[in-house]
Amino acid sequence: MKRIFIAYVAAMFIASIAAGCQNPPQQNNVTIENNVTSGFDVNKLAQLVKTSTNPQVLEKAINDPNNHINNLDLDKDGNIDYLKVEEPGPNQLKVVDDVSDSDSVTVAKINVTPNQSANTADLSIQGNPDYVGNNNYYHSSFSLTDFLLLSYFLRPHSYYMPYYHYGYYPSYYSRVRTVSYFRPSTSPAMSSRYSSRSSLGSPTRSQRSFGTRNPSSGVRSGGFGNGSSHSSGFGSGSSHSFGSGSSHSFGRSGFGRSRGFGRRR
Repeated sequence: MKRIFIAYVAAMFIASIAAGCQNPPQQNNVTIENNVTSGFDVNKLAQLVKTSTNPQVLEKAINDPNNHINNLDLDKDGNIDYLKVEEPGPNQLKVVDDVSDSDSVTVAKINVTPNQSANTADLSIQGNPDYVGNNNYYHSSFSLTDFLLLSYFLRPHSYYMPYYHYGYYPSYYSRVRTVSYFRPSTSPAMSSRYSSRSSLGSPTRSQRSFGTRNPSSGVRSGGFGNGSSHSSGFGSGSSHSFGSGSSHSFGRSGFGRSRGFGRRR
């Protein structure tokens, strides 16, 4: 009887080991991506900036899938994100991706420097290398007559605040699936450039983190030469660094919260 009992225990032990080998315990593995590269085309953005008459027209052009400028999907829903345009200061714009209802990241910063004595304007665009890739800087000059957006900057105006935000989009916006073959274009005006104060070549955790909206930002007046200029370099101050904890977002206040237009997701 004792031998039978020992044999039974041994058989149960062997069976439990075999079952464990066939069904190993499940593990919740989480993969954290260090960055998302080449999801936005800075070179094509420059051409849209040149031909747009105001920030709202530029925002619509950026979100037109026929322009093939954007392939970002930072909220991981499989669809290309809606990007909005903000005007943080004189002769400045930035392209922003709302990743959630409370978090957003700056994809690119646009600076225009008019030179009326030479009848030209310099256009520089600093792309966030985490989202546009290493070829992230654009700089070129245009004649004042060819630069349509310049007339908007030169006349007095209230700074543009986007109507739309995460989960609330214009009627013209259609949800398009991302593509695996997206490759940004390039030109002689493109190069790689990083801030000397805070290089994003190897971004830290805080540099990759999402910026937090600041709903207290008020409406300010624009126009060439009006107001104080805000630095647009990476890491320069808390309000304009990519991924900074207190980046300005104007779309959450004023008429940026308007529910009178567009549609919910």
